[in-house]
Amino acid sequence: MTTIQTTVLKLLSCNEMIKIITIDDHTLFAQGLCKIISDHFTDTEVRYFNSIKNFQKSDIQNSEIDLIISDIELPEEDVFTFFQTITDIPILVISMHNKLHVIKKCMELGVKGYILKDDHDKVETAIHKVLTGETYYSPKVKNKLNISDLEEKIITPKEREIIKLVVEGKNNQEIADNLFLSINTIKTHRKNINSKLQLNSTAELIKYFHDNCI
Repeated sequence: MTTIQTTVLKLLSCNEMIKIITIDDHTLFAQGLCKIISDHFTDTEVRYFNSIKNFQKSDIQNSEIDLIISDIELPEEDVFTFFQTITDIPILVISMHNKLHVIKKCMELGVKGYILKDDHDKVETAIHKVLTGETYYSPKVKNKLNISDLEEKIITPKEREIIKLVVEGKNNQEIADNLFLSINTIKTHRKNINSKLQLNSTAELIKYFHDNCI
């Protein structure tokens, strides 16, 4: 029986304590989260750690844990590597980062839930769904994924090449020379890119790229 199945049985029977671990370096936020969990989930024990290192130094065995709630960015720690070591415990990410490459990486690693720190009204729902074996990505996070799906359909491979060269700091002439195209063709491509992504400047395009890694 998997940890998730065991957790579902605990919730249904209400005979065993649910143990939740929270990992976040922002103490005020973490304490508030622990309070929310304690107020809304009975028969639940919540333990808070400000780093992965401190959690791993604790005497808590993975077999005792029903859910790990973690931020995605912890000082001098590789959260993704940590997630790879968690094979049979559901993970819920609560983060300020709504970046596409971060969300997709979490999905690749089997993270069961992802909500943003301003999704304050989704905390209870996310925890309940993940504890009962479901996947929960908040509407804001799903919207980012939907935008990504749309981009993959509307941005051509050539336009993607041009975007990357713009981000590298190359001007239109340098891009044209690199891709063996005329400068007018590059200008047309860039106009189409801005139109498709609803952007107005090179600065906006660069920011968009870093936010989404398109």
